[in-house]
Amino acid sequence: MATPAKSQAIAPRGRPARSAEAADAVRAAILAAAERLFTSAGYEGVSVRNVAKEDGCSPAALYRLFPHKRALLRNIWEDALGLFDLSLEQATTAVTGPLERLRLLGRAYVNFWVAHPDHFRALFLIEDRLVDPGERYFADTSPSLARLVRRFQATTEAAIAAGVLDGDPREVVELIFCALHGVSSGLIGMPEYDWGPPAELAGRMTDTLLDGLAQA
Repeated sequence: MATPAKSQAIAPRGRPARSAEAADAVRAAILAAAERLFTSAGYEGVSVRNVAKEDGCSPAALYRLFPHKRALLRNIWEDALGLFDLSLEQATTAVTGPLERLRLLGRAYVNFWVAHPDHFRALFLIEDRLVDPGERYFADTSPSLARLVRRFQATTEAAIAAGVLDGDPREVVELIFCALHGVSSGLIGMPEYDWGPPAELAGRMTDTLLDGLAQA
């Protein structure tokens, strides 16, 4: 009697799974395409199909990663703030004095947005609108935003504790953000104007604000 032939394993059909690096690259390319469109056409002028066409992928492939247009926008914001916070950390790694850290944070704040104007436009020029009941604003839920606010607030609290700065920590941080946002907005929103060097403007604004608070 003949021995039955052993069954051979059949390779699964379909597309092989992407590596983590490849998946990250696909995600980054889609978000870069979406950001280009959002900053040029505005939120209302962009559709998921537009983004898929810009990126060169199918709408179905895009929907698997991002279920709707708002998800695209929120991921762009989160990635931009994560990169921003990392740049702030790198700019102040070697400095221990809290007041000097704040001065360097101020310069790094403006330098980052000037180097990444599309991130600035996408984050600050597109309104965050709530669509579904129970939904929360990005500013209330973003881990990256919470992390960078803590970075400024902890440094400000240390400066106040050391007696080199005066004021309420939250108010000081909000003043710093508003002042530096104004510098960044001017440089990015009106590039044709003959501004002074961005780093110099950022430094003067930061120093003027902190020196005023120190005198108070």
